[in-house]
Amino acid sequence: MKKIAITFCCIAGFLFEGCKEVPPTIIFHASRAQDSTYVISPAPAADPHNVLIEEFTGESCSNCPAAHTQLDNNASVMAGRAIIISMYQNAQGLSIPPSGAYYDLRNDKVSTIFGSVIYTTNQDATYGSLPGAGIDRTPLTPGTSTYLNATTWAGLITTRTAVTDSLNLAVTSLYSAGVATITATITYTQAVSTPQNLSIAIVEDSIVDFQEEPFGVIDTAYVFNDVFVDMVTPAPFGDAILDTLATKVAGRVLRKVYTYTLPTSFKKGSVNPAHCRVIAFVHQPQSASPDFHVIQSQQTKLMGP
Repeated sequence: MKKIAITFCCIAGFLFEGCKEVPPTIIFHASRAQDSTYVISPAPAADPHNVLIEEFTGESCSNCPAAHTQLDNNASVMAGRAIIISMYQNAQGLSIPPSGAYYDLRNDKVSTIFGSVIYTTNQDATYGSLPGAGIDRTPLTPGTSTYLNATTWAGLITTRTAVTDSLNLAVTSLYSAGVATITATITYTQAVSTPQNLSIAIVEDSIVDFQEEPFGVIDTAYVFNDVFVDMVTPAPFGDAILDTLATKVAGRVLRKVYTYTLPTSFKKGSVNPAHCRVIAFVHQPQSASPDFHVIQSQQTKLMGP
């Protein structure tokens, strides 16, 4: 009898816009067991904006360690609101590891991201040089390059922290026997009528190997952090979010669950899941060209809290 009463109240509340939650709608996807979406009321306030930094770097880039330090300082000042992915691409000679190195951190998917319209649109004279980075995939001024040299990073990072987002993002991960169950939860804080995509990356910290420093010095015990391991979603534009809805209303929640098998190695050198993190970010899709900006990003440990 109690269940019947509760159901009646919720139906009545829905008719009078008084029910706080609409029951989940299940959306099936070929690569996942299921996604679920529903609406909550009232919609939550927006969380502080986290800044996603895609740093393009190299093991034989003598100027890159200073750039890593700069970004680490930015992240420290921002109390974790700067989320860094250090990316080593096959097409860049300075990404080739020094002689004697155990790891080769280069990755074809990094080359795909770097060679996509995200970073080739409106490229400037610095395009392709290292170190360089994308800050929320946003140019300094409209119509200019999203690939930026280190002198511009701090200013744009500060600017991006002041953004008020249209959605909140949470990510969790459970890991066992080489397989992670990754859940991304997106909650809209305001109505959105434009398409958006979700991307999820894996990074690894605390890798000790050879790194070239200035004047040809090789640091044989350099600690690499934030190193790109793989994309859980397709590179470079991820998965569409609720693309069948013309408008994602304020309070709309989408929960996407991925079952993901972690690679056992880089191009050379093993992957340690205990040192890995999951980074999720919502961003503009390719159809939004040339605006590919990141709306919100979040991270968690691969093996859980």
